[in-house]
Amino acid sequence: MQISNQRSETSSVLEPTQFAQEENSENFRIHSEIDILFILREIMQANSLITVYPNYDSDFILSSVLAIYPDKKQMIIDYGANEKCCQKALQSEKLAIVTTQNRVKIEFVCSQVRKLQFEGQDAFAVNIPESLLRIQRRSHFRITTPIAKPMKCVIPIPGTNANAEVALLDISCGGIAVIDQHPVINFEPGTVYNNCQIALPEIGTITVNIQVKNTYEITLRSGQNCFRAGCQFIELKGNMQTMIQRYIIKQEQIRKNK
Repeated sequence: MQISNQRSETSSVLEPTQFAQEENSENFRIHSEIDILFILREIMQANSLITVYPNYDSDFILSSVLAIYPDKKQMIIDYGANEKCCQKALQSEKLAIVTTQNRVKIEFVCSQVRKLQFEGQDAFAVNIPESLLRIQRRSHFRITTPIAKPMKCVIPIPGTNANAEVALLDISCGGIAVIDQHPVINFEPGTVYNNCQIALPEIGTITVNIQVKNTYEITLRSGQNCFRAGCQFIELKGNMQTMIQRYIIKQEQIRKNK
C-alpha cells in the first residue's frame, strides 16, 4: 500500500534533527543490534508512519516498514507515490528516516537502497541501520521499576563513609523517583547527592549525581502511606544514559512478551 507524499500532510511529517549529525548525538544513540531490531519491529507492528529524506534533502517520502530480515540485515519499506522523489531516493547514498515509537522520536540512516517487488507492489530494500537515535529531549520516558524485587539507589551519606539505600519507583534518562523512608537521607528539594549508584539488572551499574526536585505523599499498593521524592540527574554522562536506555528497552521487551 503506497502512502501519499503530500506537503499538506505536515501534521504527520517529522523532520530530521540537525543534532543527529553532531558528536553529542551519542548521548541518544543506540548501537545494540537486539535493541535496534526490537524498536524497528515495534514500528512495523504499529504500522507507524515513517518519513524518508534522501540525503537529508528537503524532499521526503511518507512510507512504512513492511518487513525486516535480520539474517540478510535488510529491511523493506513502502514505495512512495511521487515517482520523482522515489528516483531521487534510489540515487541517494543514504536515506534519513524519522518516525516515533511509544511517543519517542526515532531517527536513523539507511543505505544500499534498491527497488524490488514485495507482495506484488513496488518497495524499497535498505540495510538495517547500525545505530539509531532515540530522542526525547523535553521529557523523558519513565518506566516503573519491578515491585517484587525493587531496584535500589545507593546514596553516600555526606560527612561519613557510610551509604544509604532507597527503593526506586521509576527511572528515566532524566532522573529517578524514590521512596522517602530512610531516616538519615534528607529529601528536601534542592539537596544534591553525588556519586550515587544504581544497579541496572543485566545491564550494569551506573554512577550518577542527583538533585531532589520535589516530594509529595503517596499511597503504595500495600496501603502504606509514604513520601515520593523526584530526583533529577545532574550532567548525566553519555555512557550512563545509554545504559539506562538499554534497561528501559529491555523492560519494554519483557512486558511485551508477557
